[in-house]
Amino acid sequence: MIAAMSASPDPLQRDPERPVPASARLPWLDVLRGFALLGILLVNLEFFSRPLQAVALGPDPSLTGLDRWVALATQVLLQGKFYALFALLFGAGFALMLERGLATDGFLPRYLRRLAALAGFGLVHALWIWSGDILLAYAGFGLLLLGFAFTPVRRLPLWAGLCFAAPLGLLALSTWGLALDPGGEAMRALEAERTAFIAELAQAETTLRGGTFAEVSAQRREDLRFMLGSLALFGSGILGYLLLGAWLVRSGRLLDPARHAGFFRACLRLGFGIGLPLCVTAALLVQGRDRMLPDAHLLLATTLETLGSLLLALGYLGAVLRLLARPAWAPRLALLAPAGRMALSNYLLQSLLWTFVFYGYGLGLYGQVPRWAMALLALGCFVLQAMLSRFWLQRFAFGPMEWLWRALTYLRWPPLRRAPGAG
Repeated sequence: MIAAMSASPDPLQRDPERPVPASARLPWLDVLRGFALLGILLVNLEFFSRPLQAVALGPDPSLTGLDRWVALATQVLLQGKFYALFALLFGAGFALMLERGLATDGFLPRYLRRLAALAGFGLVHALWIWSGDILLAYAGFGLLLLGFAFTPVRRLPLWAGLCFAAPLGLLALSTWGLALDPGGEAMRALEAERTAFIAELAQAETTLRGGTFAEVSAQRREDLRFMLGSLALFGSGILGYLLLGAWLVRSGRLLDPARHAGFFRACLRLGFGIGLPLCVTAALLVQGRDRMLPDAHLLLATTLETLGSLLLALGYLGAVLRLLARPAWAPRLALLAPAGRMALSNYLLQSLLWTFVFYGYGLGLYGQVPRWAMALLALGCFVLQAMLSRFWLQRFAFGPMEWLWRALTYLRWPPLRRAPGAG
């Protein structure tokens, strides 16, 4: 697949006033988006049947047997890695738009409309579907990405590194402050905050388990405040991944993976040779420990997890691109591409489906599905989405939400139905 596209027209040289046609896409980016979408669903399914704030507590300590092993595998292999891969791909997409449009009139309004539409989708998603939305964060940090439009390519990884380091710096300051006065006022305030947080968590679980749509929507508003506060303090890592994605495009690596095969081979080796052991070590360090009371132990584990997640996300990127270069694997992985082309539609559809399945105003299966069964449900759901996406794209040029997003970006209605005989 990659070699076949090497001779395609340069995607940065097309008419920037018009949306990129399907024939001009970089298909390996669609495969990567489909792969990331699968990983995100495997992670998110747990939090469709668990309060969102529980992410601060780590895996459910009440799990035993196979459920506990599945939760641990999810933590090590998936959590924090696939949202990172998805953010990286969003950064790549924003960079493609920036590269194509910066020299043209009207680019900035188009770019801002694109982000505003994404933020609108995210707000609707967070308030009325599922509070674990990531689109708002992508829109907000995508706006900050404009500030790096003229940054030299070689400096983008340095800025990304600072974004990854910032939350660790905050955690280190908190840990240092508490260590200076372990029984002081700051620790007492933190313990009181932890007690209130646990009570809020229990109330959220009760609401999600049996509440009406109005009651759950009120809980979503509280969850959104929690999410925005967390992003303000610790969300700079998302900007770091957006910058890495922009760097991969502007350096040419994602535009021509075959030419940069050595780089992606190194990503694969670093990801699984170093990143995976770091993630395993971090997961073992925090087993059975209170993650809401900062100490040196938690700081070490978080540092290892941050670095390990970064390397493993790049490892997954390298693995998919290297497999796509193999004739035996390319057709198999290409089955992910339709789901990736409709990533926004599929992401929102996942939330609609699973909140209805688990929440009290729907089928009410909240807390009744074993963790191992969730993994199987996620796989089955994604296979069905991939098949439906392929069926849809045989008849239509875009996914429904992608079509609306383009319309809001370019202020024109792009043709939705595929022309007869179109590839």
